[in-house]
Amino acid sequence: MSAPDRILVSLASPALFVGASADGTGADTDVVTDGHGLPRLPRHRLAARLRAGAVSALVVAPDLAEAVDRVFGQGRSHGDDRILRVGHAVPGEGVRAAVAHALAGRAEPTRSTLRRAVTDAHTTLESGVEIGPHGAPEPGRLRTNRVLLPGLVLTASLTWSVPPEEEHWRCLARACLATDRIGLKAGRGRGRVDVRLARPDDPDPGATTLALAAPAARGSERERGHTPGGQGPSGRGEARP
Repeated sequence: MSAPDRILVSLASPALFVGASADGTGADTDVVTDGHGLPRLPRHRLAARLRAGAVSALVVAPDLAEAVDRVFGQGRSHGDDRILRVGHAVPGEGVRAAVAHALAGRAEPTRSTLRRAVTDAHTTLESGVEIGPHGAPEPGRLRTNRVLLPGLVLTASLTWSVPPEEEHWRCLARACLATDRIGLKAGRGRGRVDVRLARPDDPDPGATTLALAAPAARGSERERGHTPGGQGPSGRGEARP
C-alpha cells in the first residue's frame, strides 16, 4: 500500500482566506484565488497552521518534539532544516481542468467575467460593522467580507526531501488532526476545517490519518526496518508480502 501523497482540507464552516483574487470582487476583504479565479490556501499559511497543530499535540506526546522540528523546521523557518514541503491547497484536478478548459481561448472582457463567476460560485458575501482597535464597533463603518463556502475540499501535495520515518508520519498525522481552524475570525466560528492525509484514491482519509497518528507499539515496524504506508527502509513504497 502506498504512502499518503497529499493533504485534504475540508471546510466545515465559512472561511476567510484573505488575499487578492484574480479580478477583484468589490469586497473590503477578498479571498485568495489562482489565475483562473479558483480559491486556494497558500502553502505558507497551511504549513504554519500544521506546525502550530503539531506543537499543540506535544502536550500528550512530548517525545515528538524533535520530529516536529525535523518535519516543519524550527520556529518560523522556511529553510532547508525542514524535510516536508506542502503545496498550495487547491480544488481537485477535475475542477481545475474544467475551469481551465472553459477559459481557454477566451478574450477579454469575457475571460474576466468568467473568472469572477468561478470565484462567486465558491464564495459568498458577509456584511458586518467594522471593529475598532479597542474591540468596539465603529459607528457607520459597514464592511463586506468575501468568504469561502463550507463543503469545499482543497488538496495540497506533499514533498519530502528525505524518506520520512515512522515518527515523522506520526507527527504529521497528529498535526493534521490538531488543525481544526484556518483563516481569519476563527474565534467567531469561521474557518473550521477537517485536515486529513490521503493516499491516491484513498477511500477513507480519516482512517488513514488516525492509523498514522497512533502511538508507536513495541516491536514497531520501524524497528523491523519499515515505515508506515507500506514503505520500506528507502521510503519508496516497496510492497511487502
